[in-house]
Amino acid sequence: MPWPEFSELSFGFSFLREFERLHTPGGFFPSAPDFISQNDEAALGYDVEVAIEGSAPVFFQFKRSFVLTTHRAGEIQIGDFQHPDLYRMYLHKAGRFRQHRALRRLEREGNAVFYVTSQISTFGDLTAAYSANNVVQQAAALFSPTEIRLPNRAKSHYVTFRAADNFGYVYSEEGVRFRRKFSSWSATRESIQHGQRTAAANRSKLAQIATRLARGNPEAAQIAERFSHPAIRASVLGFLVLDAQLTFYAEIAG
Repeated sequence: MPWPEFSELSFGFSFLREFERLHTPGGFFPSAPDFISQNDEAALGYDVEVAIEGSAPVFFQFKRSFVLTTHRAGEIQIGDFQHPDLYRMYLHKAGRFRQHRALRRLEREGNAVFYVTSQISTFGDLTAAYSANNVVQQAAALFSPTEIRLPNRAKSHYVTFRAADNFGYVYSEEGVRFRRKFSSWSATRESIQHGQRTAAANRSKLAQIATRLARGNPEAAQIAERFSHPAIRASVLGFLVLDAQLTFYAEIAG
């Protein structure tokens, strides 16, 4: 079950930078680690209001997927898939899948929340996709946390899929098939667009998210309190509590 030839950091950076270059007002939104490194909000050199006006907040959690290239893969042996290449995305088991449950709750509250995992195998593939602005559309697979239903909280679970398929399987001992909500970028984009709001509405929504994520996480809350803007606080807390990156989507002319 080999890992792809690139790190999770390289994959996440490539996806996020391309997404923001093509879809975020202003061309970028500083990630939580960038915020955390700044003590003075005024020194960020970035107008957060540019990003949040008329846009949809989006939370991404990045993962690499194992690359299964032979018919010896268990998913093929039991007949769930007929042939490779398959990709296997593991979920964090810590705290009885606390993180997965928190992401599901965030999505159920009406927010755009996605697992973003790789569906390529080599560093050359990633480089070519990034150079061609195809990381988002071709090199990545996006899953909604609410479509991944865990049969229990005690065993390890993973999602297996094939890049071109509109279905996947959640596995522990046996696989449970589900229909993918976002097997294409067009479907993902259409879903995100419904969450576009005014800057005022985004500030209110993000303040609610930040308040809830801070509960029960005093260390994360203390770091987030260094900033007054709700988008920055939500970004910092999303990173520290959910291991997710917050950014913004809007239709950009041209």
